[in-house]
Amino acid sequence: MEYLRLNECAAFSDKRTKNILLESYISTENMIPNKGGICTAESLPDSLSASKYEPQDILLSNIRPYFRKIWYADREGSCSNDVLVLKAKKEIDSKFLYYVLSDNNFFNYDTVTSKGTKMPRGSKKAIMKYLVPNYDLPTQRRIASILSAYDNLIENNNRRIRLLEQMAENLYKEWFVRFRFPGHEKVEMENGLPKGWKMENLGNIAYISTGKCNREDAEEDGIYPLFDRSQEIKKSNVWLKDCEAIIVPGEGTSFIPRYYWGKFNLHQRCYCVEPKKNNIGKFLFYMLMLNRSYFLSVATGATVPSLRYNNFAKMKFVFPEKTLCEKYNEIATNYFKMIDSLKAENENLTRQRDLLLPRLMSGKINMK
Repeated sequence: MEYLRLNECAAFSDKRTKNILLESYISTENMIPNKGGICTAESLPDSLSASKYEPQDILLSNIRPYFRKIWYADREGSCSNDVLVLKAKKEIDSKFLYYVLSDNNFFNYDTVTSKGTKMPRGSKKAIMKYLVPNYDLPTQRRIASILSAYDNLIENNNRRIRLLEQMAENLYKEWFVRFRFPGHEKVEMENGLPKGWKMENLGNIAYISTGKCNREDAEEDGIYPLFDRSQEIKKSNVWLKDCEAIIVPGEGTSFIPRYYWGKFNLHQRCYCVEPKKNNIGKFLFYMLMLNRSYFLSVATGATVPSLRYNNFAKMKFVFPEKTLCEKYNEIATNYFKMIDSLKAENENLTRQRDLLLPRLMSGKINMK
């Protein structure tokens, strides 16, 4: 097998843009670990310009390379200075190069050659010395096509997951926002609410606690989720809670909650909202999800809005009659089971792809 250095195959982009939009802005915070792609950013930088990326560019997080954050751009946008933008040269298939850099061998190399201990940063000079298999262009495209087939299946499952999540959310809105729940025609209204419904403090229907760890406590080989204010899920080798919970960031601008059931660790500036009653967890999750603007109204602090415990626990929400709440929870649970099944299938596809990738790159599988 012959190899080329990365600088013979690609170059770092130095393009800049003033068109900085939330839906297309990429920072290390909204790049998902373990080659999971990206999610929507929570905020934009204060700067008037940012690095520009274009379709078919390869974006690499340059902080803590052991988190394996990489994305193949399918649009034009902007990114932070901590995200490296690579452009493949004309004789190199950009998708093939993306898979070369998705190999764990690259991330191991990037980690070993990085600088710093607490927050290691990849060395751009060392990255450009990484060895790339010297395949001809047709072979590059065949390899990219094989691996893309796995990613296409994963993305198709992700679309189904988003659809199921939307179905659960839409049902919540139909029943508990528009009041078109089963049998609503026969229910009287009192003070603007269906009879039997009431306003209740969040602290009365859920146990609320905060975490203990810092972001620096994340561990590359951790086995439990570690939740903090960002949308990425880090890892920890210790767990703080073992329960059904809604995780709510204690500071930020979006306060996007997440649902989880099992053992997990929690950042000290995040809240664990644990239902006091069975069979209301999914209801509680969507209730909080659809009332994020309420969080901002009770948060304190101008620069970084923060949720104080007393303000959070005293937030008032509309709670329906018990049997209706449990009925919704039953339906939503079925959606969540299908989502879990699709996520498990994606994990299996990801393992298969990641096992195949180095074998294709090393020439162990004959592509002729």
